[in-house]
Amino acid sequence: MRPTPIRSAFALVALALLPAAAIAQNDGQDDSGQPRSLRWDPQTGKDLANYLPHRDFDHTHMTLELDFPDFEHEARATCRCTLTMEPIGSARQSVRLDAVGMEITKVAYEGREIGFTHEGGDLRIDLPESIPLGRSITLAIEYTLGPDNMAADGEALTWSPPKKRPSGPSEEVPMLHSQGEPEYARRWFPCFDHPNERLSTELIVTVADGYEVVSNGELKSKKALDDGRVRWHWDQAMPHAPYLVSLVIGKFDVVDVGGPDSARPGLPMPVYGPVGTADSIRKSFAHTPAMVAYMEKLFDEPYPWAKYSQAIVRDFAAGAMENTSATTFFPFAAAASPGSIDDIIVHELTHQWTGDLLTNKNWAHLWLQEGWATYGEALWSEHVGEQDALDAGKTPDEAKDAARKAYLRAIRGNFRQAARRDSRTSSPESPALASNLYRDPNDTFTKANNPYPRGACVLHMLRERLGDQAFWAGVRLYIDRYKFAAVETDDFRKCLEEASGDSLERFFAQWVYRAGAPRADVEIAWEPGSEGEDGPGTATITFRQVQTIDADNPAYAMVVPVYLKFESAPGEYVYIDTEEREVVKSFELSERPIDAVVDPYNWNILDANVIRKFEPQPAPAADEHAAEAAPVGEPAGH
Repeated sequence: MRPTPIRSAFALVALALLPAAAIAQNDGQDDSGQPRSLRWDPQTGKDLANYLPHRDFDHTHMTLELDFPDFEHEARATCRCTLTMEPIGSARQSVRLDAVGMEITKVAYEGREIGFTHEGGDLRIDLPESIPLGRSITLAIEYTLGPDNMAADGEALTWSPPKKRPSGPSEEVPMLHSQGEPEYARRWFPCFDHPNERLSTELIVTVADGYEVVSNGELKSKKALDDGRVRWHWDQAMPHAPYLVSLVIGKFDVVDVGGPDSARPGLPMPVYGPVGTADSIRKSFAHTPAMVAYMEKLFDEPYPWAKYSQAIVRDFAAGAMENTSATTFFPFAAAASPGSIDDIIVHELTHQWTGDLLTNKNWAHLWLQEGWATYGEALWSEHVGEQDALDAGKTPDEAKDAARKAYLRAIRGNFRQAARRDSRTSSPESPALASNLYRDPNDTFTKANNPYPRGACVLHMLRERLGDQAFWAGVRLYIDRYKFAAVETDDFRKCLEEASGDSLERFFAQWVYRAGAPRADVEIAWEPGSEGEDGPGTATITFRQVQTIDADNPAYAMVVPVYLKFESAPGEYVYIDTEEREVVKSFELSERPIDAVVDPYNWNILDANVIRKFEPQPAPAADEHAAEAAPVGEPAGH
């Protein structure tokens, strides 16, 4: 999922302006006005961390039938959810499901009606017999959804009434869309509503004629009924998490941006936009096939689903959402100029692998999804930079340089965001990038050590550290090993270690499992040698880490390159290898430096204050020009 561009920008500014204590806590206050801990309840001693509930059954398939008797006039549906499952671990005689707000009228087991209790969000079903391991059973749950279940709040199901001042046919009629992430699926169908569950799904939706119905997977049938309505049957044959189940109903222009002459023939890629926007959406989503082909190549994994649809809906609460094979978009996408929403398009497309094919086991490991999708934006910038240069007649080497600069410009924005917020936090008060400390799953999307920019920064640092060959070998191993499965951070780490031979426990301990980021004062002094100011001499670099350093936040272990520029000699890299609060290193140089760039390629999330004690003292290079301040060629590896 990607926040809306406008809301995302304001959120980043707001977080940047919060005092350090507010960001560190970010968890409310108790009755006395004191900050409340996310970690434990001081009065009772209770652990407040979040852990997954027991998973007693493996849900293998769901058929969800939704009948809208009068969609044009009211938000109401009669529903049947048929779940196929088999016990895990031992024989089971009861089933617990998440089901919030719906009115359940009947539960049947193997065709026979049985009793149930439904209190709060818990649906508990006592089976008439013990189900042994290896036996599959089917439960059919009948229920109704009304206006309260389809409020226009962008959560679960949203039924959007016609606009009072419609601008076209799509706004003259109602529209409906789903939003399951993080745990809203339970508000429109009974399920085990956690990301470590995977099942194949079918949606059978009956609605008035004239509407399009979009869901996951492949459209199996579309049948006109005697009452003037139409029954749509969508089949998602490959398993996915419940929160990724999607439903969109509305009147749309439909444009397939794929086709035999596209960069990715053979994959249906329909885009659903408001009636009258066909030409616009064809242009604004035109790069989708090239993005699919590029991600398939990067991940060495074919696009895994039957189609890739993208639908623009009203009253959407985010920028876009990566439902399996069926992404939904915010309304402004319909009027976007060509290329202006490519970042959002490629973000959600990247999720079709890292998020949908591989899904975080719980919300503590959200960065594996949102970090990768955000990193996908930088990877696409890298690809476009190279292609544009080649199209302009540049040599392959020049095109590689252009790709590198485009990539660094894209990733550097994430570093600025992460350093601005992360460096104000520390452990144990603040939740780390991977942390089960949160009051609500939604909090994991907005915490200071954020899964979007910080997650992308971690992936960049790993790529810089390991080099392209080992990094991508580890990523491809990770996808091969865990596709169609739930993952956590250590699964990814172990694949990178296996591919590279590097021990990465310390890296993950300080960048993923710990809050905060290093900040440094870097002082560079020059001592001329016997030949005077214009001859050889010694540069002494004092590197001080000035973030919080204590028992929970030891100094960071890192290698920091410093690029030194000279009047006549070629530029030169020197390296600060440190794991202490302060380190002083001296380097013999052929002449006095005229400039210094600390960490030019962002090997570390580093907020550095550089003090140049040598003459002359030019203004430091601005962050956005740092790619030009040092050569594109790589410094030596870590």
